[in-house]
Amino acid sequence: MKVGIWLAAVVLAAAAAQPAEAAPHKLLVLSVDGLDWRYLRDRDRLGLSIPNLRYLLAHGQVADGVIGVWPTITWPSHTSIITGVRPDQHGILSNARGPIDSSLSYWSATKLKVPTLWQCAGAHGLTTAAITWPVTMDAAITYDLPEVFARRNGGSMDLDSIAAHATPGLVEAIRADYPSFAQQWVDDRTRTLATLYLLKHRQPDLMLVHLVDLDSESHDRGPFGENADAILERTDELIGDMLRALPKDYDFALVSDHGFERIDHIANLKVEAAADDVAGNLESFGGIATTTDPKVADWLRAQANKPGSDVGREIPHDELVRYAPGLANVMAAFEPADHVMFGRGETGPAHTPPQENGNHGFWPLRHDYHSVYVLYGPGVKRESLPTLEMLSLEGRLAAVLGIDCAH
Repeated sequence: MKVGIWLAAVVLAAAAAQPAEAAPHKLLVLSVDGLDWRYLRDRDRLGLSIPNLRYLLAHGQVADGVIGVWPTITWPSHTSIITGVRPDQHGILSNARGPIDSSLSYWSATKLKVPTLWQCAGAHGLTTAAITWPVTMDAAITYDLPEVFARRNGGSMDLDSIAAHATPGLVEAIRADYPSFAQQWVDDRTRTLATLYLLKHRQPDLMLVHLVDLDSESHDRGPFGENADAILERTDELIGDMLRALPKDYDFALVSDHGFERIDHIANLKVEAAADDVAGNLESFGGIATTTDPKVADWLRAQANKPGSDVGREIPHDELVRYAPGLANVMAAFEPADHVMFGRGETGPAHTPPQENGNHGFWPLRHDYHSVYVLYGPGVKRESLPTLEMLSLEGRLAAVLGIDCAH
């Protein structure tokens, strides 16, 4: 269904919509990029000082992790959270890069092939806001600070680019309330200032907020270590600021886009296969290797059975097709072993040092590689949920708002 037709249908159906089981609330959705479920599940073992996150876990509705979408990277995953469909369906297949241009890359909401939660909310007469949420340039959002950048400094993005594409007057209004917002770089502290401004002065019905510093640190220094833990503890302080500013009629949803893994080395499988005199189709995507060649498939299976191999679990074909229908034609697909990513090198060493000490982009069902979902607020019953699918989150978030966004 085309977006325009869908929006018209939603408007006509809104008056006849059935009431939600609970009274609708306003909703702040906070995504902490790269927040692997193990940070929260193993918080005591990791010795994390995260009192605000601990409070949410003790008083909210908490899933035992969230299975992501393929590919498990930031922009496709964030778009699946607020559309409820796979990346091959919503059209955002990678992170945006290159010149800031609506016709290029994935910067602009004009690239979306399906409706979003913010469009559904708007069609029901609700106000919306987004703070550096991916694919929100040119979006029909009431208060929009889109994720767009010409320059990066770790997880920070240049304010000039964001201001150039923001809702007119919004940057100036935030700066009037919080003068330090006007620093060169938009980091998680200034993203939080923008959140506080909107909660205080605008109180949109739906607000989408994206914090990114944990992801940046986990790439640079690796996840679950001293530096990433410190960033998460700082993030917890920012979450505390948001919770204290949260009006009484708001619910608070904590989500993330993907898990994280420490990377010890890159395995160039084509080099390894050539050393065993095996040639044929072999494709590496970082967190998965595939082949359409039976000889290569046999070689990969043999590698997977060797102790200390770079090749891990074979992905069952029905599982492969469920998460990545575009790979239905492959004969075999494999995950890397723990702390390994697959490289594309065809000559040179079989193993090379990683460019980053941590990474994501692994298969969604990789063991323990989950993102998070926590819901807290007035009327939210403390509850332990099973492991959820990321594609189910849009419906859960829409239910909080009291709207139906079924496609």
